[in-house]
Amino acid sequence: MRRINHPLSTADSGARACGFTLIEVVIALAIVAIAVLAIAEAMNRHTQAAAGLEQRVLALNVASNQIALLRHDAKINRVKAGTSSEIVKMGGHQWRTRSIIEKTEVERVFLLTVTVKDEQQSDQPAFASLTTALSDSF
Repeated sequence: MRRINHPLSTADSGARACGFTLIEVVIALAIVAIAVLAIAEAMNRHTQAAAGLEQRVLALNVASNQIALLRHDAKINRVKAGTSSEIVKMGGHQWRTRSIIEKTEVERVFLLTVTVKDEQQSDQPAFASLTTALSDSF
């Protein structure tokens, strides 16, 4: 008669039990933990990048609005070279704008540069800076 070896048979003294050892389980858990930490770090970086992008877009909108206001003001008053600073509220933030109007070689055409910083982070670099030409003549 022929003997059939069944995988769950313990009759054989050399047969190995099926399953994982404690070491294998610990190694698998360590690999999973490292993967979860890497995913969490990637999500954190993504969230910070999205928040930074939101602030830059808001700052660009503030700068664009400031340019529009100065262009509108130029239609009413003569443009003068100089620097001005204002605090503007937009998107739940307070922004400090700095407008610099400089003379150019062309008469009655000025160079306008608007930079925008977060008021709470005034020691940080500007979030946005826009430069355009400005004239009070049409």
